[in-house]
Amino acid sequence: MKMTKTIVVCMLFLVLASCGNEQSHQSTDEAERTVNVGGEDFQVPNDPERIVTDFYAGELLTVDANVVGAGSIAFDNPFLEEELAGVEDIGEPPNVEKILELDPDLIVAMYDDNIDQLEQIAPTVHIPYNTATNVEDMTEMFGDIVGAEEEAQAFLNDYHNRADEAREEIEDLVPTDATFGLYEITNDNELYVFGENFGRGGQVLYDALDLDAPDIIEDEVMDEEDVLMLSQEVVPEYAADYMFLTSYDPENQHDAKDELEESSVWQGLDAVQQERYRLNDYDTFYPYDPISVYHQIDLFVDMIREMEAEG
Repeated sequence: MKMTKTIVVCMLFLVLASCGNEQSHQSTDEAERTVNVGGEDFQVPNDPERIVTDFYAGELLTVDANVVGAGSIAFDNPFLEEELAGVEDIGEPPNVEKILELDPDLIVAMYDDNIDQLEQIAPTVHIPYNTATNVEDMTEMFGDIVGAEEEAQAFLNDYHNRADEAREEIEDLVPTDATFGLYEITNDNELYVFGENFGRGGQVLYDALDLDAPDIIEDEVMDEEDVLMLSQEVVPEYAADYMFLTSYDPENQHDAKDELEESSVWQGLDAVQQERYRLNDYDTFYPYDPISVYHQIDLFVDMIREMEAEG
């Protein structure tokens, strides 16, 4: 009688679990090493060749790791389209059976829902959200995990060179006391302001370009949770000289965004009136992996140039 796929998967898990101790001891001696991530030690292959991740595709690709499977969100990132051409979508949430079929030798996970199952498939590194909060730490961490320290350093050299050039390009365009702010409206009509480490371009504005946020954002957002929900009435208090808005709306209706942009509060902002406001594409500016941040630098420089030309 032909067994179902589910039974086969379960049996494979049992086999993996039963021989795990012996294989782990042997591979640790011969082909594995220990890495410390976020204060926790993990055993990883010396030279992983087939990596699956639920969230960190961009970070792994930054250090030229061979990613064979990635969570669905990675495929929305326009900066990773070419690199992900031969990578399998493991779903959202990740499909454990699909991961098993990909035969990974390393799994890197942000979510912990299926950690026990993943650990039976391959060595698994669990990296909770915000373990590393800037391009430098993120790149070095993933270089260490996959044994690609040279590739990590090469990327950081390019990144720092581009950041230096970009700061010079806008130095004469932006007043020294100018402030910059990142905001988002959701399809549920919730409005947020973001700091440095919550995507939306924060790493570019406040790190790569070394620009300033308004004092109130520095104090109430960056020094706290790096994101704060606002009522629309208080937007002028958190407004910046240059403002960038993303609209999160999976159904692509953007009614809340339209309502916000048409409101008297929004229309009355100096940034809007002085043509120093831009609506940014969510998929383009949400990502904060090093590859995305690198490419977002050019986009922000171009927008600042355009705003100064129009203002």
